[in-house]
Amino acid sequence: MIVGLMQPFKEPTDLAKEISIEAKSKGISILYMNPSDINEDNHTASGLILDGDTWEMAERNIPEIIDVSAFCLKYKQKISYLQERAYLTEDGKNKISKESVQKMLEEDLHFQKHAIPTARCKTFSIIKGFLMKYGEVMVKPVYSPPGENVYKISQVDKDAFVVCHQNSSAEMTMKETFAYFQDIISKHKYIVQKYIPSETEQGEPFNCHIHLEKNKEGHWVIVKKYIRVGTAQQISPNNQHEAATFDTDVFLKQTFKEDTAMIDDYLDSFALNIAKKIEKTRKKELATLGLDIGIDKNQNLFLFESNSAPDASLLKEEAARLRTDYYTYLLDQNTKRIPKELA
Repeated sequence: MIVGLMQPFKEPTDLAKEISIEAKSKGISILYMNPSDINEDNHTASGLILDGDTWEMAERNIPEIIDVSAFCLKYKQKISYLQERAYLTEDGKNKISKESVQKMLEEDLHFQKHAIPTARCKTFSIIKGFLMKYGEVMVKPVYSPPGENVYKISQVDKDAFVVCHQNSSAEMTMKETFAYFQDIISKHKYIVQKYIPSETEQGEPFNCHIHLEKNKEGHWVIVKKYIRVGTAQQISPNNQHEAATFDTDVFLKQTFKEDTAMIDDYLDSFALNIAKKIEKTRKKELATLGLDIGIDKNQNLFLFESNSAPDASLLKEEAARLRTDYYTYLLDQNTKRIPKELA
């Protein structure tokens, strides 16, 4: 049995190697593919198959199951072609943005309390309205990697604002703030959100990152969760090169004391329910998901980001084991979908 693993990189990643090794023990060969490796004329894919410790060139018919990285979705023609010939773990349909994920929560009575007030800011007047209502807001691109190009605006008084971006901050008048953001939001799609103070006692921003994978029964399981903490100068702790990571249990005990167990269980339940909700909203079963969850001082949970291509560099072995378990599930399901006379 062959499963395709499509990633945007020409050279296989460490995770791809780990997946290939684990898959082989389950009777599955992994064909490592790049979108450019698809040959539509003869319906084949050229790629790499791990032989021992060496990647060897290979050409195969289009695999019936292809694990597609969300970073490959920009190759729309190739994805459209593959959709007609294989089951794809990610096809980009009904993709959820930073804007639509909050709308999804807001429209569901069970999740409304976890939604962050959000609006598309085509003009600065929208940002100004949010500032008047909430005092502090975040301005984010609709589409971008988590934590990138994020701004925080705090209103000090009627004509004084503090604008923070990455590790810097600047004081501005209303006129200066208007000019600054009107230029930014006129070039790209941005949203404005109420600022959620998920902060340590020292004022450092933090979130809980939860990585989920499917298991051999096709159910979501939490592979790992950990806390990311930025410096007091940072707006978001999502840049893992700058943020510090902490064991969830240790961090919760230091921050929330005797409520640790309750919050820990709450995070797990919330993450699993959100994963199911995202699949239902997208009308698509996914193989992996990353969630960034904020916790305010009243222990309320808020979904900051959802990511269908989460970084697995900190959990390669666990992710590979579960991902290949899920491949066995998908292959079994695919066999059941094929009529017996064609199987």
